[in-house]
Amino acid sequence: MTSLIDRPASVFAGKVYMTESMDQLGTFDQAWQDFEAAGHFAALDALTNQPNRTALLMFSPYGAFQYWIGSLLPAGTAAPAGLEAVQLPAATVGEVSEKADSVLANFPVETMFSRGLERLEKAGFPLPEHIGQTDNPYYLESYQLTEGKITAVKHLLFISMDQLKGYDEWD
Repeated sequence: MTSLIDRPASVFAGKVYMTESMDQLGTFDQAWQDFEAAGHFAALDALTNQPNRTALLMFSPYGAFQYWIGSLLPAGTAAPAGLEAVQLPAATVGEVSEKADSVLANFPVETMFSRGLERLEKAGFPLPEHIGQTDNPYYLESYQLTEGKITAVKHLLFISMDQLKGYDEWD
C-alpha cells in the first residue's frame, strides 16, 4: 500500500452542475464550454500561481453526486463574482499525475471517475468502498497549466484510513 499524502486545506471555486445538466452521452462537455466562454477561468487564473482546470465530484451517502467545474485555489481565497467556493479541508489523499494536453470533458463522467480510481489503485492507494459515506467525499481531476497550456492531470481522492468501509445504513 502506498502512503497517503497530507494535503493542506484549499478552496475549490467554480460552479455546480447536477446530473440533469449531463448530455445524452453522460458528459458535461457543454458545461465546460459555457464555463470557459463566460470567462470564469480567466478570473480564476488570476487568483493562483498554479492555474488549473478542475472537475470536482462531491458524493452523497445515497449514490448521487454534484459535478463542479472550476479551479483549485489557495486556502482563504474568495470565489470571484458569479462563482461559489467549496472549502476543502486539510486531509490525507491519494494523488497520481500523468501527462495530458487537454481536458477530457467529452468523456462520460462515469468513465472519467473510473479511470481516475484505476490510476490511484494501480499506484497502491486504498480506495473507500463508499466514497459518499466518508467525511470528505471528494474526487478531483485537476488539469495543470504551464504557460497557458495543459501539461498534466492530477487525480486526487480524499481518503481516510478509518473510513474505508463506510457505514451500515441500518445501524
